[in-house]
Amino acid sequence: MKITIAHTPDPDDSFMFYGMFEGFVKTHYDYEQVVEDIESLNKKSVESVYDITAISANAYSSVHNKYNLLSAGASFGISTGPIVVAKREVNLKTSSLGIPGFGTSAYFLYRFFGPDPLKFVECRFDLIPDMVVKGEIDAGLLIHDEQLTFQKKGLLKVLDLGDLWRKFSGNLPVPLGFNAARSTLQDDVVKNFLDDFRRSIKYGFQHEDDALKYSMKFARYSDIELERKFVRLYVNDLTYDFGEPGKKALELYYRKAHDLGLTGPFTPVIL
Repeated sequence: MKITIAHTPDPDDSFMFYGMFEGFVKTHYDYEQVVEDIESLNKKSVESVYDITAISANAYSSVHNKYNLLSAGASFGISTGPIVVAKREVNLKTSSLGIPGFGTSAYFLYRFFGPDPLKFVECRFDLIPDMVVKGEIDAGLLIHDEQLTFQKKGLLKVLDLGDLWRKFSGNLPVPLGFNAARSTLQDDVVKNFLDDFRRSIKYGFQHEDDALKYSMKFARYSDIELERKFVRLYVNDLTYDFGEPGKKALELYYRKAHDLGLTGPFTPVIL
């Protein structure tokens, strides 16, 4: 049996799958690997293209009847989260704000806590800092590695959505990215995948340097220590199994989204 797994090129994703795709973890099935950016995967989830897919917490709200969330492989911000940057202090209400996609969790978090900007501009996430530097947009909402490199481009942080979430939630982790399984997959198939995946995550923890070198094949930057820092931000104990803290954070996230009219009412299915 072959199962398609789609994940992003971000080092935290590839780090988790290192043991599986490099053959260090014996798996129940043959897995076909697909690597695409998160917003592309968010959009493809509407058509249930892949058996297992990375997905933003935001985008999942639109496909909760097609996919089930998995308790392994999630990216929660424990000490960090999406940020808004600009060249100088700006009034966001009169600014154009670059966002990495309307399906991203960062967009919902901004809608939770940020003022409505003059306009949202959907941009490829890794181009946002340079667009701010060039004046093509007034401010940018940053995710992934760009959160660690914006200062080198002379940009400053004007809004920290991770901090705002933690104050709002009572210090719950920030829901960001997840893995989801098509709801048509049989329960035993999902159970076996989760067993393979958790062993792969554990293998990455135990062989960090090798897993990081593997992740560099997909990374946008050539600085392995930068990628190590990024991976350690988002691959943590909650990645192996996000348990009650993750469930509580998700419940609050979707309740807040519903209260603001961003989603309809639903209860996520978590396996």
